[in-house]
Amino acid sequence: MAHELGLNTAAPTTLVVDLNCAFASIEQQHNLELRGRPLAIAAYATDAATIVSSSREARDLGIKTGMRVFEAKAIFPRVLVMEPNPERYRATSDRLMEILERHSPDVRLMSIDEASMNLAGTPDLVKLGPEGVGRAIKRALRDEVGECVTCSVGVSTSIWMAKQASNLDKRDGLQRIDHHNLVSVFERLQLTDLSGIADATARRLAKAGIRTPIEFLYATSDQMGAAGMHAGFANFWRQRLRGFEVDSFESAARKSYSHSHVLARSTSSQGELEELLMRLSEMVGRRLRSARRCGQVVSVSVVYRPDAGHFSKQSKLPRPIATGEEIYRAALTLLAARESGRRVGTLGVGLAGLSDLDPGRQMTLFANPTQARSQKLETAMDAIRDRFGEDAVQRARLLGRARVVRDRIAFGNTGHPDEKRGRPPE
Repeated sequence: MAHELGLNTAAPTTLVVDLNCAFASIEQQHNLELRGRPLAIAAYATDAATIVSSSREARDLGIKTGMRVFEAKAIFPRVLVMEPNPERYRATSDRLMEILERHSPDVRLMSIDEASMNLAGTPDLVKLGPEGVGRAIKRALRDEVGECVTCSVGVSTSIWMAKQASNLDKRDGLQRIDHHNLVSVFERLQLTDLSGIADATARRLAKAGIRTPIEFLYATSDQMGAAGMHAGFANFWRQRLRGFEVDSFESAARKSYSHSHVLARSTSSQGELEELLMRLSEMVGRRLRSARRCGQVVSVSVVYRPDAGHFSKQSKLPRPIATGEEIYRAALTLLAARESGRRVGTLGVGLAGLSDLDPGRQMTLFANPTQARSQKLETAMDAIRDRFGEDAVQRARLLGRARVVRDRIAFGNTGHPDEKRGRPPE
């Protein structure tokens, strides 16, 4: 059957390691009083906030990631709710990467709690085998991070398929998918169990007669076309489903920088939104300058509350920018296109179209002299904040207002503002 379906029959050399209940388990490891108790980590300690991680005890009660705090409390009123501690999670993520890099130089950080590694050509592949390496990683994680922090390990012939294997047992599991058991694994999964297949994609596939992973595996080109997939994308999925590598291990250059903020209280106030936009723009600019990058495509995103509709808009500027002031001015123009009467629950700003920031670049003949002054001012502000903290200096408009937007880790992000190891954020 493997040859008939064109499955990859190579011996697996790829691992995906996924921390279980990551943020919650890290908090339980840090604080003995939290162990064994239903715990939810939410963006904010408010009933409307979204849960970004829940402990195993909370998940056993039905409290899941993506749920609102008030929904969790309806299930279990005594659930503990904590706000995230990004630095603590990054420290654990760094430790995980150090452990993985002992077994292979070919490691890729996929998100702050998940990484993949390629064992091809490594001594440990011969000495331990892929499952042996997985067990060694689990032991090191337990010994060096703590018994509360466990991981699921998937073994396969590609990153995507290894991720499917890691998802088979989210309680400290170690699973393998290869050409011998791929079909039997697919037979017990739903279409949305496959990474990259969300509800909307599943609905499009269903209209083309593709309702299960097995039907997806057997799908014809005509069916994939009917589901809205062009030939290249259809072939991409055809290879993925058969265990071939289409997600390169090579570190791609980062494509954008962004910051978003979930408001504790939704608002339609233009003044409040402008102040938040200014803070977010400065944070993006700060990270850009730290990475010695600039960008040319500014974007703004809005999630409305309570109906959860959304708005997004982007614009390409005539030249690259890197300062918070420039990002803010461009983003403010984009924000003006939103529906002004609707209450905003989440606001985000981003900069793409990146290029290297050349400190020796000469100003053009017609350059605005205020641009150079703005760059010098923000560089000085960076130095002050590096030494005394983010709240040490603020723009006049923001004096007396709430503290700067707190450090957050979004879904899927590595969460490393300085992009350690040069890995892409997602």
